[in-house]
Amino acid sequence: MKLNLYEDKNNTDEHVDIYYANMRPLIRQLVDTVNSERPSLRGRPADEDLDDGEEILLDPKEVYYLDHIDRKLFAYTRNGVFRIMNTLAACEEMLWNYGFVRVSKSNLINIYKISQLKPDLNMKVYALFDNGERICINRSYKKSFNEYLRRMRRMS
Repeated sequence: MKLNLYEDKNNTDEHVDIYYANMRPLIRQLVDTVNSERPSLRGRPADEDLDDGEEILLDPKEVYYLDHIDRKLFAYTRNGVFRIMNTLAACEEMLWNYGFVRVSKSNLINIYKISQLKPDLNMKVYALFDNGERICINRSYKKSFNEYLRRMRRMS
């Protein structure tokens, strides 16, 4: 992909033109960024009461993974664990363009936070994150996970 940037001090009408053959996720990211539609996750620190806690917006690129436990959704970041006010399915749809892929019935992981993929017994694979945590990629999700990685690699 070619990028041209032009600075014009006299320009009063800033604009961005994007030429593409098909709307790939990378192009969608550019459009969302220009339109300031980058998704954010609303949540509260997991250790606070939902009524008293301060709501914060999490940038998805700071999230290692999302985990659905006891009908509650949690986001894990370097700075802590946050209760997310959304469903796992809604987050999957909102974040698929930003490196998040489902790897089990209850987990979405951020592929950009993976430091290593480690095979294990029984055809299991573990995603190891740079914060030391690991998530199992369920066998039934392994094929779609690998396809997602291939698709994201082609778009970069």
